[in-house]
Amino acid sequence: MVLNSIKLIFIAGTIFFADNVFSSPPSIDEYMSKQQKNQYDQYIYGLENGLDWAQEITFSKNAVEFFCKPGNLVLSAAQLRILIDKEIEENKSFYNKYKDAPLLGLALRNAYMSNFPCK
Repeated sequence: MVLNSIKLIFIAGTIFFADNVFSSPPSIDEYMSKQQKNQYDQYIYGLENGLDWAQEITFSKNAVEFFCKPGNLVLSAAQLRILIDKEIEENKSFYNKYKDAPLLGLALRNAYMSNFPCK
C-alpha cells in the first residue's frame, strides 16, 4: 500500500514537472508576460553558452568576433535577464511584431553586441 502511494506521488510529480522540462522555447510574449521570469534561467544559460561557443568557433575559423565580452566576466541569470529585457524594451516595435516567435536567443545576442562591442 505504501509502495503504491509512493509510486503514485512519483508519477504525479513527473507529470507536473514534465511540462517545464520538455516545453518548447518561450516566445517573446510568453517570456515578457511571466511574473517570475526566473523559470527560464536554465534556458537562458543555454543560450549564453551557445553564443560563447559560436563566438569561439567563428573567431577560430574566420577571425571574426560579433561581441567582445571579457573572458573573465560571469553573468548571473538575473543579469542576463536584465540585458534581454533592455534589448526587448529598446527595440519594442520589432519584438512586438514577432512576439509569438522564440527570439530570446536573438535578444541576448543583440544585447551582447550592444553591451560588449568590439573595438
